[in-house]
Amino acid sequence: MSEQQDWEEQDSSEFIELGEYFVPERQVQMDVVTSLIPEPQNPAEFLDLCCGQGRLSEALLKAFPQATVVGLDLSRTMLDTARRELSAYESRFRTEQFDLAGKDWRTRDEAPAAVVSSLAIHHLDGDGKRELFRDVFAMLRPGGVLVIADLIQPVGERGVALARRMWNEAVKAQSLVGTGGTEPYEKFHALEWSCYEYPDDLDKPSPLFDQLGWLRDAGFSEVDLYWMKAGHAVYGGVKPGE
Repeated sequence: MSEQQDWEEQDSSEFIELGEYFVPERQVQMDVVTSLIPEPQNPAEFLDLCCGQGRLSEALLKAFPQATVVGLDLSRTMLDTARRELSAYESRFRTEQFDLAGKDWRTRDEAPAAVVSSLAIHHLDGDGKRELFRDVFAMLRPGGVLVIADLIQPVGERGVALARRMWNEAVKAQSLVGTGGTEPYEKFHALEWSCYEYPDDLDKPSPLFDQLGWLRDAGFSEVDLYWMKAGHAVYGGVKPGE
């Protein structure tokens, strides 16, 4: 079974509606991701793995006028929304339906200058993450970067408790700022969104230190953690240049 098949179109609709409240400091995370991508010296292609409604893709398109972005996702709802919301970028943005765990999309006609992903890699188990990192390293152009914004697994119960509490606090605060009430926060719990509070088979976050090691093993240099809050982290590395 695909690593993503337990994700349903209703999940996509709920995330499109509520993602602004459910993701801690979503704009900050996108700003961090875009800041870690070198300015291309010529036209370049970026891949956004599991692009969702296209928020990170749009941030890339705004930050890098020479770049085109390919948004990949399994969900038809997500892809339709991304195409509609980013239609003003015309040929600079296109979509592909894919399975993150599949292999067919990992061979590209053009080597991407950057591969990014937000809240998707944690759907792969440890072996799947290691394989993905190796395959992304192989497809990137020299000097290209992989930047991931995702959930990580704390290694002890104290870390899990802290991530759970901080995620709850972030969602409640963002709900109050965005709506003046707690309805999005209540939906966060009704939908059992937090894997630290409601573990399920869909979410398979791995410890951060393991993932940094897998990135180094794949060949990446400058492997680092760039930002972290409430169990959400931005990390990645660079493919050395020729």
